[in-house]
Amino acid sequence: MFNIFEEITWPHFVKSSHVSKLPLQEQINQYNQYLYQLSEARTSWIVYQNKGPLKEVENFLLQENGFFLLQENGNKIII
Repeated sequence: MFNIFEEITWPHFVKSSHVSKLPLQEQINQYNQYLYQLSEARTSWIVYQNKGPLKEVENFLLQENGFFLLQENGNKIII
């Protein structure tokens, strides 16, 4: 596993023991895979952050003049 907050640069990546003995093209593929996994892990971390309580948002249908479009009983039409 790797730290999603600290990206390993190319020069440091190719010096690691499991990569340094590989051909250049395979090193590039490994680094691209690492960057892809890092991006996925960061996205996942952002998505699953606690964002606090959800607020109830009600959207009402508006007329062109900005006033609410009302039902026959006077209630606003909820979208």
